[in-house]
Amino acid sequence: MEKVLERTIEYQSELGSLVAASRDGDRDAFCRLVRPHLSAALATAGVIAGSHADGADAMQNALLAAWQDIGTLREPDAFPAWFRRLVVRAAVDVARRRRHVLELNLAIEWPGTDLEDLLDRRRLRRAFNRLAPKDRVVLALRHVWDLPGAEMAIQLGVPEGTVKSRVHAALRRLRAAYEAEDRR
Repeated sequence: MEKVLERTIEYQSELGSLVAASRDGDRDAFCRLVRPHLSAALATAGVIAGSHADGADAMQNALLAAWQDIGTLREPDAFPAWFRRLVVRAAVDVARRRRHVLELNLAIEWPGTDLEDLLDRRRLRRAFNRLAPKDRVVLALRHVWDLPGAEMAIQLGVPEGTVKSRVHAALRRLRAAYEAEDRR
């Protein structure tokens, strides 16, 4: 835990110099700048876009946008929120363009995996894919990035009360979609 905390503090102290170097075209600095965010960003993009492949496409778009637009970032400390916003926009764009494409999951499950658990995850994934991109965004920000309501409000540019009602409504629609999948 201490090592993680040390790396986080080190990253925060380097943020300004990494952004400045990235603005000057330093690819290594840009890689160090985005690396701590890639795992959560890819997960979020996949959730919003509806598939891992579409999420990967969205991530490439977001990384390219970040590289090209790093000069527009006024406050280096705002990089994490700025990058999240690029990821969410790219994922929503991909989700809108590919709304009717279904991904086949050909992954082989390991022996001994609980069948009931596999069926529940499949139902949940299918229910989640039925949601509109705006619902996927709020659920991904809340449950993948683990952002508090106040930070989500800033990210989405809406009041915190609106965020709470959007999360509540998205969860209600997810429950309804899950129950519909259960009846299938």
